[in-house]
Amino acid sequence: MPDAKSTMMDMHRSGAPSSATVGTARCLSYNLGSVRKAIRLCVEELPDMQEVFRGAHSVLLKPNLLSSTRDPEAHINTHPAVVQALAELLKEEFNCEVAIGDSTGSLGEGSTARAIENSQMDRAAQAAGATIYNVDTQPRHVLRFPAGRIFKDIPLPSNLDQFDLIVSVSKLKTHTLTYVTGPVKNMFGLVPGAGKKQAHLLAPRLEEFSTVLCDLYALLHPRAAFVDGVIGMEGRGPASGALRHVELIAASCDPVALDSFCAKVMGFDPLSIPLLAQCHERNLGVAAPGGIVVRGEPVSAFAPKNFAKPPTDGQAAITRVLPRWLFRGVLKAISSRYADIDQGRCRRCGECARNCPSQAIAFDERTRRYSVNRRRCIACHCCTEVCPSDAVRMQSAWLRRLT
Repeated sequence: MPDAKSTMMDMHRSGAPSSATVGTARCLSYNLGSVRKAIRLCVEELPDMQEVFRGAHSVLLKPNLLSSTRDPEAHINTHPAVVQALAELLKEEFNCEVAIGDSTGSLGEGSTARAIENSQMDRAAQAAGATIYNVDTQPRHVLRFPAGRIFKDIPLPSNLDQFDLIVSVSKLKTHTLTYVTGPVKNMFGLVPGAGKKQAHLLAPRLEEFSTVLCDLYALLHPRAAFVDGVIGMEGRGPASGALRHVELIAASCDPVALDSFCAKVMGFDPLSIPLLAQCHERNLGVAAPGGIVVRGEPVSAFAPKNFAKPPTDGQAAITRVLPRWLFRGVLKAISSRYADIDQGRCRRCGECARNCPSQAIAFDERTRRYSVNRRRCIACHCCTEVCPSDAVRMQSAWLRRLT
């Protein structure tokens, strides 16, 4: 991984990318042979990716391992067949050393190790001859990134520079906070453990959190990305939505462009998504669909009818224009969203409380229930992401329901 200074100098010299290419392949199932064929076809469609792979020696594949408890059939995490097929290709065709690594969404002790086991990434790594890189168990440092707009001191593994190529391997899903989760947001999993909580506290609103994600992406700037969209998730993603067969494997050397393509598949205008709009404005990639060349089948070949959007579809317009101090003040109580726990569904596991950045969730010994302090809740959606029983929902205060 390049250092912060050289990353920004290279981006400045290259200027705004004018176009990008996305390769697509239809894949009907997670049968390993079918996935291998689709992965290979995507790479064959992208000569620039072949060049990147030929120049790489040590590669980190970064899947989305949001859930530490669910198996591959839940389709919350990147499917292990996709990661295995890509690792095999890198090793066999390009002679790369490959590692597979992430930090899961849960902050429970040993949660990333459990995510690696339950997602079967350990089996995929063993089958492909790759190694496991548990982000949470690596030595850490805080990297100063002056070019960041909000995220200027970024906690990362201090040995991340052992990899000369990072490949984002994300899952096609909606997201109740950021609209979609794709190759760009997937980089957040390289922030170890509690560092993710601190980032949410630093940036509680959608636009601010999008800036944090954009800052991190600007620093890491992965040069290749794949999306597992064989089975995607609609509605209340990234963990509690409905599954949809999209039959898509896609790749690009511009992760922003790949994110944009997938947003179109899910029915979004990519430039209406704050994270992608910021990436485009900061010259980090091509988000405008008109600048994206598709090799393989187009968006229309994969886009399901009536793909369900997240129930919030972003934050209400009034909170976007409020000054930061006012948002955090009196009007926050009537204009913001807050988490609410369905006591009938709740298993009392404590995942929501352990993962709440603002410590808004606590266990009441008298009632033997977890409850949410609405004044402390920053609506970061961390609790909804990690709840294994889908017991946490975001509720709207009355002013939001009027907008």
